[in-house]
Parts: sequence; structure tokens; C-alpha cells
Amino acid sequence: MVEQSAKAIRSETEKAALRLLRERANLVGEAATARHERDQLADALRQANDHYNARYSAALAGGWTPDELTKLGLDAPDQGPSRRRRSARSTAPEPAEQVASPDHPDQS
Repeated sequence: MVEQSAKAIRSETEKAALRLLRERANLVGEAATARHERDQLADALRQANDHYNARYSAALAGGWTPDELTKLGLDAPDQGPSRRRRSARSTAPEPAEQVASPDHPDQS
């Protein structure tokens, strides 16, 4: 059996590690590309919704009723995600009852 030099073993190990890192880096690159595509599509959808909302409003201003537009297959535009807010909770502690101590009795 032929023994490899320490330099050759190191070189082979580094090459194997680089192949593994390249595979992992490729996965991250694919995810970044997919995110970019998603962001572009989300922006296009926002623009299309804005355009539809404006055209729907113009139809209403032109005399069409929401019921008539619905019958024609034109749904009312989304008003966007509603953000419900929680009611404010009191974080102040309840007032403590005053208790008379033996050193300071209540003066009546």
C-alpha cells in the first residue's frame, strides 16, 4: 500500500470540504434567487391591486353599484390586511391596602 504525504492528504481533504461548501452555498444562492422572485411578484401584485382598486372605484364613480359589479364578476377590492389592535391592558399594580403597623398605629 502506498502511503500519501501529509500534503496530499491535506489537499484532498480541503477539496472535499470545498465541494461540500459549494453545495451548501448553492442552496443558499437558490433560496436568495427564490426570495428575489417572490419579492418581485409581491410588488407586481401590489401594483395590480392598486390598479384594480382605482378602476373599480372609477366604475363606482361612473354610476355602477357594488351589486351590479358583483353580478358582472367584478369583486370588491380587498381593503388590505386588517390589523386589529389589542385593547390596552393596565400594567399598573393595584393599590396596596394600608395596614397599620404596631410601631405606627392609626390615629383616630
